Amino acid sequence: MTALIGKKFDNGVFIMADKRITYRGTEKYSDDEKKVIALNQKVIFAFAGVKNIIDTCMEELKIFSLGTNSIEEIEAQSQKIFRNSLVKFQKLYPEQDYATVYLLAGFTSDDIPRVTYFSSDDAFQKSNPLDFFYKTFPNTEMMYLRNYLINEVDATRTDMNYFIIKFSSAIRQINNEKVSKTAYSLFLTKDGLFEIDIDGDGMIKIVQMDLDC
Repeated sequence: MTALIGKKFDNGVFIMADKRITYRGTEKYSDDEKKVIALNQKVIFAFAGVKNIIDTCMEELKIFSLGTNSIEEIEAQSQKIFRNSLVKFQKLYPEQDYATVYLLAGFTSDDIPRVTYFSSDDAFQKSNPLDFFYKTFPNTEMMYLRNYLINEVDATRTDMNYFIIKFSSAIRQINNEKVSKTAYSLFLTKDGLFEIDIDGDGMIKIVQMDLDC
C-alpha cells in the first residue's frame, strides 16, 4: 500500500509518500522505498500501486529525462513506456490487480509549476493537471486521509515546514500495517531540489540535492 500526498505552490511542487513496500504473495515488507524520485534537477516523479509496472521501465524514463528538462516531453514519453509496461504486466498476470497511478512534476517553458496525474484506469493515456492531490492504495484509507487533510490542513498556507509536519502526521496516523510511519518527500523549487526524510517520530531531515554530483 501507499499513502501519497502532493501540493503545487507558486514557486514549486511538494510530494510526499510513506516508505513501506510490500512483496506480493508474502508477508514481507521493507521501509526504505523512496516512492518520490528525482528524474533530473527539474522534474520529479511519484507513484502508488504496482511496483512491478513502474520498475519495468523506470530506468528508461530516467535516461530519457537526462536529455531534456521539458516536462511536456517527459510526460509524453512516460505515457508510451508505462502503457507498454502495463500491457506486459496484464499479459503475465491476468488475474492480478494492476491499479497504479503516477505523478510528474516540473516547470513549463513559461517557468510555471506543473503537476500531472496519470492512471492505469485508462492505460496512462489521459493527463490530469493537479493543484492538490492525495491517494492511498487500497482505497479503504482514502476517506480517512481526505477527512484529515480537509479538517486539519490549511491549504492556503505557504510555509513549507507546515506542510511537511501536517502531511507526515497524516501518514503516521493511518492505521494500516501496509503503510509505514516514516515518509520521504521531494520539494522542487526554482531555486533547487530538496529532499525531506521524516522518521517514525516525526523528526525531519532536509537536504538540498545536486544530481550533477
